[in-house]
Amino acid sequence: MNSSNANRLGSEALSVVREFEPTTQRRERPELPAYEARVPEPVNNYNLPADRKLIDEKVALLKEQFPTFANKSADDLEDLLRFEDLFQAHIDGLEQVQLMRTLEYELREENERLAEVNLSAEEELRKMRDNVAELQMFASSLTSRFYELVQEHLDLQKPYSPTVLLAKLREECAELDTQSEDLATALMSKDGTIEAAECEDFVRQYKDLRAKYHSSDMRSTLAEAAYKNGTLAGVPMTMDR
Repeated sequence: MNSSNANRLGSEALSVVREFEPTTQRRERPELPAYEARVPEPVNNYNLPADRKLIDEKVALLKEQFPTFANKSADDLEDLLRFEDLFQAHIDGLEQVQLMRTLEYELREENERLAEVNLSAEEELRKMRDNVAELQMFASSLTSRFYELVQEHLDLQKPYSPTVLLAKLREECAELDTQSEDLATALMSKDGTIEAAECEDFVRQYKDLRAKYHSSDMRSTLAEAAYKNGTLAGVPMTMDR
């Protein structure tokens, strides 16, 4: 074997060895999809501000509200973002989510129980509602009749109200005064001699009319004064509803 062939075989062997040697180059990390809208704002690194103080505040908020995310490595977070079923499983395992679903289940059970109670009482409530409607109609008719009777009672009392009685007294006084004046005028208008019997009859009638007039006038004056002072009890003329 000549030297040229030996060199060629050596080169080929060296290339084979290098091909199977472990590489020391760092493997590039595959590109991750962009964060979805369902990712909470505190863990969305694309929204982190440039100010370090604000970043620290967001990290503190992340640790406070989402401690399970804050304690995960970058690779774990990338896996959660890459695989939706893994992310959903992690969310379902959170204590807050489990508590919320427990409360939701208890509320649903309580609502169903209350619905069953309400449905069981539906027939009884319907009967009671119909009974109440009938009683309301009956009460309404009684109320109308009551107001009618009260109005009739007031109408019967109107002739005995203070204003009507005072008006009657004034009319009585005026009538007595007119009768006495007419009697005197009739006597003065007679011609000739007036008989003694006729004169005595006039005096008797005139005194009787004037006595009645003054008595009626006194009662009218006293009654009006008492009515104005509020010491005369009256009868109501209207009804308050």
